[in-house]
Amino acid sequence: MEFKDKVFIVTGASSGMGKSCTDLLLDKGAYVTGIDINDGTVEHERYSHCKADVLAEEKIQKCVSEVGSKYGHIDGLVNAAGIFANNKPFYELTTEEWNKVISVNATGTFIVSKAAAPKMIAQKHGKIVNICCIRSEIYKNNMAEYAASKGAVKSMTSAMALDLAPYNVQVNCVAPGFIYTGMTASSFDIPEVRAKSEELIPNGRIGMPKDIASVVLFLLSDMSDYVTGTMLYADGGYHIQK
Repeated sequence: MEFKDKVFIVTGASSGMGKSCTDLLLDKGAYVTGIDINDGTVEHERYSHCKADVLAEEKIQKCVSEVGSKYGHIDGLVNAAGIFANNKPFYELTTEEWNKVISVNATGTFIVSKAAAPKMIAQKHGKIVNICCIRSEIYKNNMAEYAASKGAVKSMTSAMALDLAPYNVQVNCVAPGFIYTGMTASSFDIPEVRAKSEELIPNGRIGMPKDIASVVLFLLSDMSDYVTGTMLYADGGYHIQK
């Protein structure tokens, strides 16, 4: 997979799967602009950081426009910014709690993709990869707002793929399973929880952010030019476990 001198935007680039995607792209010779509500955590000569909330549409438009102006092209976008569930049954959620998860995970993906799409349409090529989740199809209690948000991302991926197909822009998503990140560490650092989780995974281990980043890079590469509107599971076989 060739990424030298290609230009990518990654949201949620300061931590977790977004940071792992950023690190791997930089290792492969790409230029990366990270968008995150937090300060940048990546130090590299080919990395630039835009501190912004993915819901701040005007700021996002400005960040993406600056990337296009600086490099002349945008080869791909990774929508990795997201937040987790409130760990409540749906009937105990406040509307504010519901809206926050839906907004960041689904509307944020829409806003950043909308900003990047015109440049990709004009240049007649591009890749958008959305980070979805197994919870878009495999459900668990106390996750209604999260499941709804990731289900929206999955559906939006297919719809976006159809809208952009005439312009040689591919849109896909990745569905991570049990992944060790800053958001999940508090659970997976408990030996009993980790062991119980790993019993459910045919591959026998919790995934790491780089496991997801490797799949994302395939979808960003020229090797995936005939793949669009697809959700790829990266879950160690969890979704086929009966």
